[in-house]
Amino acid sequence: MLNSITVEFIKLKRSKIMLVALAGPALVALLFFSLQASGASLQAWPFYFFAGFTAWATFMMPLTATIITTLVAQLEHGPKIWAHLLALPVPKWRVFAAKAVVTLALVAAMSLLTALLLAFGGWFAGQISPENKLIDPAPFAGLAETMLTDEDEMFGDMDVALLVKNWKWEVAERLLYIYVSAFLLIAVQLWAAFKFRNFLIPTALGIGGGFIAIFAQSSQFGVYFPWLMPFNTLGFMPEKVNMALCLGLVGGLGAMLLMLVDMSKMQIK
Repeated sequence: MLNSITVEFIKLKRSKIMLVALAGPALVALLFFSLQASGASLQAWPFYFFAGFTAWATFMMPLTATIITTLVAQLEHGPKIWAHLLALPVPKWRVFAAKAVVTLALVAAMSLLTALLLAFGGWFAGQISPENKLIDPAPFAGLAETMLTDEDEMFGDMDVALLVKNWKWEVAERLLYIYVSAFLLIAVQLWAAFKFRNFLIPTALGIGGGFIAIFAQSSQFGVYFPWLMPFNTLGFMPEKVNMALCLGLVGGLGAMLLMLVDMSKMQIK
């Protein structure tokens, strides 16, 4: 299995997938660097990160996941070498499992890179515009917490979490939540990319799913929509966080297992 994964990473060096993996996080970081440098009202680091994560979870991550899963499958679909690859003395499921592992690793790396680039962009914006420098709220957490009461509706649950001294852990935790909840989305996109040789089909599925997710946010069934699960983990609707995590992780692993069974039975020419 390790050899199969290594081979997949070697293939990536000759593709444009790495450019996509870098472009997605860079665009999010560039957007929020520009906003912060031009005087955005995000005065504290945690709110800056959460604003960036919202853009990542809602738009950029589903879009880049769609492109990456499609390109991973097109490495074989394009030159039409599936038949040769599956004829090798290696279990078929291992070929697809290796591609799934590589895809998950790429999305994990993109998520981490997004956080790192956001941090750099926020710091650099403060260097060129000192009046827009982001502050660390930890020293003021004690004072802020004394101002909060059960009847106080000025702060939502997410605001309270961000005002505590361990806000860095809260930010890192939410980034992990976004990634884990995206497993089902990734599995669906990868399955479609393997099943259909025409790259337009999985691409249309991803773009369509992301578009519908915008309107599904207010629906009572939106929590079951794979493209909306990463957004639901951000804590804007706390009751949906655990549901999104459970469905995203368990549903994603289950969908990937079904994908391996299905693709192992297929005769791809």
